[in-house]
Amino acid sequence: MSALRDGWWWAVGTLTVLPTGRFDTSPAAARVMIMVAPFAVLPLALLAGAATLAGRVLGAPDLIVGLLVVGLLVAGTRAMHVDGLADVADGFGGGWTPERARELLKRGDIGPMALVALVVSLGLQVVAVGELVREPRGWLLVIGTVVLSRWAFALCCRQDVPAMPGSDLGHALAGRLPTALAMVCVVGIVGGCALLGWYAGESAWRGAQIGLAALVVVLWLINRSKRVFGGVNGDVMGASIELAMTTMLIGWAL
Repeated sequence: MSALRDGWWWAVGTLTVLPTGRFDTSPAAARVMIMVAPFAVLPLALLAGAATLAGRVLGAPDLIVGLLVVGLLVAGTRAMHVDGLADVADGFGGGWTPERARELLKRGDIGPMALVALVVSLGLQVVAVGELVREPRGWLLVIGTVVLSRWAFALCCRQDVPAMPGSDLGHALAGRLPTALAMVCVVGIVGGCALLGWYAGESAWRGAQIGLAALVVVLWLINRSKRVFGGVNGDVMGASIELAMTTMLIGWAL
């Protein structure tokens, strides 16, 4: 029971701005943390969905609603995921050796690659949410996307993915998830997107394709991080969530 409690508080404290008490970061708690990640962000997802629905009911301009929803999601996560995406982009763009790449990753400033990555990613999210405002059940797609995208980083934590040298969060989470549990998360993303697409009036097959597309993007990120950085850390995990969410939103908006 202590591992369940610690894993839950770990997920809430890491993935949202909600305050938590002290918790243990044991391997058992790490596995719980990864598996309950989508449920830990459910309050934030419901808030984003409510804002989307309110924008539709009030007839607010689509892009304004998109900006407000994306801003709410960034604020609700302490901007940790977008910060991770920015750091990873800088490391990818300027690191000609693993050591240099990790040095750029850990710097606090934002380079040109990070700026482009943030503008493109957040811009696509804003436009996509703006498109979903027009859909009768677009609010539901926003909720489902926020929830399901949090399982993307489970792929960063599977047994065959090493932790980045010098990363505390990487060593705490990377390699902790058995293959069977990682597959549960994969099936959860694809199956969840299929169910979400069917319930929202889209086809289940289209929803499954959107989930698969998000998984492909995340796997690319992980494989490149292994080559460039020598493993994954908290920034890579945050970037995986951000890229998965962006991919899903684009898919629903098309």
